[in-house]
Parts: sequence; structure tokens; C-alpha cells
Amino acid sequence: MTEPRSLSAVGRRIAEKAAAPILLVAAARPRASARQRLVAGAGLVAVWTAAYRRYRARGLAQTAHEYDLLRTANWDAFTRHYNERVPTIEEEFDLWGEYHQHRHEMRYDLLAGAVRRHLPAGGSMLDLGCGSALVADRILDLDGDYIGMDFGGHHINYAATKSRSLGGRLRRSFVRADGERLPFADGSFDVVVMSEVIEHLLRPEWAVWEIARVLRPRGTFVMTTNNASEVPLRSPVTHLFAWLEKYAGAYRPELISARPWVWPVAVDRALVPDDMPDVYLPHTHHIHAQTRAMFAAAGLDTFHFSTFEFPPPQSATARWLDGQGETGRRIVDLIEAVAQRTPIVNKLGCHLFMLSTKTGPPVAPEPPPGVWPGPFSDNGVGSEQEAPVAG
Repeated sequence: MTEPRSLSAVGRRIAEKAAAPILLVAAARPRASARQRLVAGAGLVAVWTAAYRRYRARGLAQTAHEYDLLRTANWDAFTRHYNERVPTIEEEFDLWGEYHQHRHEMRYDLLAGAVRRHLPAGGSMLDLGCGSALVADRILDLDGDYIGMDFGGHHINYAATKSRSLGGRLRRSFVRADGERLPFADGSFDVVVMSEVIEHLLRPEWAVWEIARVLRPRGTFVMTTNNASEVPLRSPVTHLFAWLEKYAGAYRPELISARPWVWPVAVDRALVPDDMPDVYLPHTHHIHAQTRAMFAAAGLDTFHFSTFEFPPPQSATARWLDGQGETGRRIVDLIEAVAQRTPIVNKLGCHLFMLSTKTGPPVAPEPPPGVWPGPFSDNGVGSEQEAPVAG
């Protein structure tokens, strides 16, 4: 009985994929009558609705499951993982290959461009979660003070060692610290950069409050992170409503069905006690409106929102482009340029890019309950020690 059911399921999936294109062609056929167009259009809406119901049910279930997995996170596992298992981004480039390095280089070019626009001459900036200091590498000619900060000792040592071999006008120093407890005075920086960091934090709202504290009035906060409204891994022909959900969900967080919360692989068992269940750490995809509201509560007014990285790195298209060498990298640059200029699609990139300015004090000295929906926001889980600092 197993084989017939399997064949039936395969046949149903093929029929579902074929129905929408057939109905779309029927509705758009030049010689079709008004009645034929109406019937085909109604059928098309019915197919899209059925596909979306399944998509949303699966997405909500997966989101709830990942949120539960995130509850397993703890500070000790977090600390050991990021100090003992995570390589620097330049070390990861050797593992990923040239295509994915090319995609990441685009992000650092974007960040460096924002710094150039907003860092005044002689100003100071903090690169929170600096990794290999790839932002600093791109602004060495600027007259300013750069502090690279990271949580992992290996990362900060790598960045500091590399920096000593580089020239330029930019004055650079490096600090090891925790983003929830920044070892800097109020109003220390004109610009704070935090790129692909906030999604990894147990309590991101505490880091945002700290960033707002160390920024000077009218200072600029530059952030990138994973986008929960990224383009669906399904064709808009068969799953149009999923695409519309992702676009609208950037402004209406409750519409988002599938929202990743954790890294899909548990922390290395060698880093947790034998009697402890698997531990999963945050890898949260952010929703623009929700994150923007958190920034606003901290006194940060977001004046720019866009997205980047098309197509998704986990897509079949990206895998094909990866195999095309230099040609693939040229093609993906063209796709990126077109996608960023296409309405609706331009809000569906894999990463958020947000620029905010400090306009006033936060709504409270510490993040109030509910400012972030994560499971650790109200129960005090997070940094329990003074931030480790190293010059």
C-alpha cells in the first residue's frame, strides 16, 4: 500500500504545480471569452488559496517549533560556542568558495559606503561584532577613529593582528566585549555598525539599548541582519499569495508564517554537559516593522530600509550560479541590480539594511517587557558577568 500512496502524492504535487500555469495561460489567452477568463481566474485564485493554506500551516508550525528550540539556549553554551567553534569570516571564505565570498563582499561594500556618508571627519565609530574587520579594510583612507569589537577572543585577535599590517589614516583599536554590556561611555561614537550580529543575540533589545546609549545625538546606527520577508523558495506563479505575504509582512509582522529563530544545527555536544538536552542558539530572521519599533523605543529613528542579496543562497538558482565561476558572479550582480530596482521584489532580499539616527532618549532606562518577542526578553537570561575586555 505504501507505493500507491507515494505515487498518488507525487501525482498530486505534479498536478498542483501544473494547475496554476495552465489556468494563468487560459485566463490570459487572447481569444478567451469573458466567461472563460472569469472561470480560469476563479480557478487560479482557488489554486493559490489552497497552496497558501498549506504553506501557512507548515510555516506557522515550523516557526513555533523553532521558538521552542530557542528556549534551550543558555549563556554558557553561547559563550563556549562563539569562542571555541566559530571561525572568522575570512576563514569561512576558504570553506564557502568564491561565489559566496563575492556575495558577502557586497555586504561589506554596502556597509563601508554608509560609513563614508555618515562618519564626520575626525569622528569615531564602533564596529560591533567586527569579525575580521572587513568594514575597516574598506575605509582605511578616512580620518577617524575605529574601534572593532567582538565577543569571540579568536575573532578579535585575528582582526587586531591583521590590522597591524595595514596602513591608512584610519586609527584602529580592538576590544573584546559583550554587546549587551558595552564598555564605553555614553555618547562615545558618531557611527555604530552592527552587521549580521543581532540575529545571534539572546536578548537583542539589550544590545540595541546599549548602542543607543553610546551613540552621540544625531549619530547613525548602521545594521544588517537576516530578513524574515525574504523571497519564498517557490515560484510566484504557483505561490503568489506567499510572495504577497512576505512583502506585506515586512510592515505587518503578524502576517509572516515561516520565521526562523534558531540555527538549524544544535551546539556541538562537546560544549554542553552530558546530561543536558541538545542546545540551539539564536539565528533569528528579523521583520522590518518589528525591529524598527524596537529601535524607536530605544530612541533610534529609522530613516532608511532596504534589502539585499538576491537570489537566496539556499535556492537552486544560487547553487547553479555558484557552479558557473566568474560568469555566475557577473550574472548574480545583474540579478541583484534588477531585483533592488523592482517594486515589491526589492523588499524581499535575504538581508535587511537599516539606517537609524539617535533622536532622543529611550522610552525607559532598560528595555521594557514586550519590546522584543524573544523567549529571554523578560526573564533576565543573558550576560551574567562583566564584559570581558582586552585591548
